[in-house]
Amino acid sequence: MTEETLQLYSYLIAVVSGILFWAGFLVFGFIARRYSSVFNKPTFHGLLMTAPSGILVYSILLILKSSLFVKNPAVSEAIQVTAYAFLALSGALCLAGILKFNSLIDELLKYKGQ
Repeated sequence: MTEETLQLYSYLIAVVSGILFWAGFLVFGFIARRYSSVFNKPTFHGLLMTAPSGILVYSILLILKSSLFVKNPAVSEAIQVTAYAFLALSGALCLAGILKFNSLIDELLKYKGQ
C-alpha cells in the first residue's frame, strides 16, 4: 500500500469515528431533552446535539487538505488550522453542554430521598 492510500484510510476512519461520536451525543441530547420536558429545567439539549458537528467538519477539512485539489502549502496549512479550530470549539461546547446537564442531574439527585 502506498502512503496516500494509508492516509486516505486514516481520514475515512476519522470521518466514521466523527459520525459515531456525533450520533452518541445526539442520543445523549435526546435524553437531555426528555429531562428538560419532564422537569421543566434547561438542559441545553440543543447544544449537546449540535456541538459535536465540529468534529465532522474537522474530519472533512482534513480530507479536503489531503485531496489532490489542494496543492498550495499555504492553503493546506490554513485548512489544517481551521480544522483544529473547529475541533477545539466543538470540544469546548461539548464539555459545556455535559457540565450543564451534569449540574442538573446533581440537583435532581439531591431531592431523591425527600
